[in-house]
Amino acid sequence: MACPDCGSDSGEYRVASSVETHGLDCGPFERFDQEYIVCRECGGRFDIGDWESGPEPPSDLPEPALVVPMGHLDQV
Repeated sequence: MACPDCGSDSGEYRVASSVETHGLDCGPFERFDQEYIVCRECGGRFDIGDWESGPEPPSDLPEPALVVPMGHLDQV
């Protein structure tokens, strides 16, 4: 996957944790974890869903091909 802003495929996964006390020292406490990716090229911070829906980086690899063993062409 690639960065939605610059198209770089170099990102770093991070988790930010926070605790909400609702103004009380003795509880109840709520813990929130936010997962995100920081782009190593432009420094942008993106939600994982935004990063995964970004443009695919160009690939120099050839398209995958179907390989069928000899004698099994009638089963394709």
